[in-house]
This record gives sequence, C-alpha cells and structure tokens, in this order.
Amino acid sequence: MHLSTIAPLILVFLSSTHAHPLTVRDGSGEGEGDVDPSRSLSVLVDGNKRFREDMANSENPNIIHDLATNGQHPPFLFLGCSDSRVNDGTIFDALPGTFFTERNIANQYHRTDINVQASLAYGLTELGVEHVIVMGHYGCGGVAASIASPPSGNIDAAGDAVQSWIQPIRELYATSTRPEIVSLRQSNSNASAPIPPPKISNPGFRALVEENVKHTVQTIAEDSVVVNIYHDLAAGGKRERKRSAGEEVKNVFIHGLVYDLETGKIVDLGVSVGPPGVDVPTFGSLQ
Repeated sequence: MHLSTIAPLILVFLSSTHAHPLTVRDGSGEGEGDVDPSRSLSVLVDGNKRFREDMANSENPNIIHDLATNGQHPPFLFLGCSDSRVNDGTIFDALPGTFFTERNIANQYHRTDINVQASLAYGLTELGVEHVIVMGHYGCGGVAASIASPPSGNIDAAGDAVQSWIQPIRELYATSTRPEIVSLRQSNSNASAPIPPPKISNPGFRALVEENVKHTVQTIAEDSVVVNIYHDLAAGGKRERKRSAGEEVKNVFIHGLVYDLETGKIVDLGVSVGPPGVDVPTFGSLQ
C-alpha cells in the first residue's frame, strides 16, 4: 500500500463515523468525573446502542455483518498506550475492521513479552497488515513515572509489576543524549527531595515520549518477525517459513506517531521504516 492509497483511506476513516464520547455522570452536574455506580454500566449499554444505530445508518450498513462473514483484513496494526484517552478507533474516527490493536503502558515492544510479539506476528503474517503504527502520546503516565523517583521502601506486587515494565524507559531516560532530556536529567540530579512526575508541557518529558516511540519503532524493525518478512521480500516476495507457504508477501512499514492530548493532533516523528529498497510512505503530506 503506497502513500497514494493511504491518503483516501485516512480521509474515509475521518469522515465515515462520528464518535460519541463515553461520559459518565451522576446527574448532579458537578463534573464529568462524577460516577453514579448505578449508571456505570448503563453508559456502556447506551453507547453500544448508539454504535449499532450509527452503523445501520452509515454508508455501509452491512459492515458488521460483512466483517463477521468475510473475516478481518485490517490495513493497520496499532501499538499504542493503554491510556484511556488514546483509543485508536476514536482518535482516527475509524470504522470496525481498520485496526488490529495491541496496547500496553507507554506503547512498548519488549522482546520478552510473548503477547506483543504474538500480536505483531499474527497481524503481519496471517492478517496481511502493511502498516504498523506505534502511537505514543504527550502526557504519558508511564513515561512520566520513568522520570520521577521510584517508590521507596517495600513495593507491593502491583508496584513491582509497573516498575519492572517501565524500567526500559528509565534506562532510555538515563542514557539519552537528546538535549531536552539531558537538561531535564541534569536539573533533576540536583533535587534534594523525591522527583515528582513532570508537567505535560515539560520539554524533556515531551522529548522522552518521542524517543520512546522511536525506540519502539527500531525494536520492531529489528525483531525477527519483521526481519524474516524483509528477507522473504528480498528472496522474491514469497513466504518461506509461514504456514501459507508460497503466498505473496506484502511490504511492511513501521511508523512512529505521537498524539497530542491537548489538541487532538497527530505528530509524525519522521522515523518510518520499510523494506530495503522500497520507498517508505509517510504521514507528513497528509496533515
């Protein structure tokens, strides 16, 4: 899929549906975050009803049935953060069948995480996904926690799980030579009290969000799943190791994006990777 093909796809996704914000209120008018336990489930029921109505009244009213009957063929694999504010279907206003999705804290790709590797492998080799979207976001809690002082004293099981997961980002923060991160690191080194999570506008924080995305893109590009696909492409474009032996192999491109929580905009970091010798499409000309 080349850039000329991606552009109309994105435009269709942006114009085909109108997302309904899932807001839970207690009826008192005291704020968006006030939750009435008796209505905390009904908001999901109501939302699903609106979704079904929207699909029935859309330009393709049979889309749900068609996907169930014919299977999924998503053009994009989305590796994003678990953050509730960064939902792929919502921020791209996308139809069902658009994204094969994997999400975790701070959109990381750990080679020791069989779940994320299996998602990548299945998406690329079985579903024929051509574009892997690594989506970070400014204000990411996982990245912020990697900058803040780790908990002191005894850490319970929950705390240990979180701290272990974000350790690679702590290492990235400690070793990055990017000026904004170096400046933040030097400023924090003089602190006499525990270092709190940075504010969303902090340049070093924003830079680390971006560097974490770039690191994830590079890690995926170097993973054996992708390396094998690129090898098969170089060998003539036929699968050599997969169960569908002889099937044509599609190009796979990996892109690094950041979502701005404050504006809703997508930032292309310009680190897209593709098969050797193949022009890599980017999002820059689409914004």
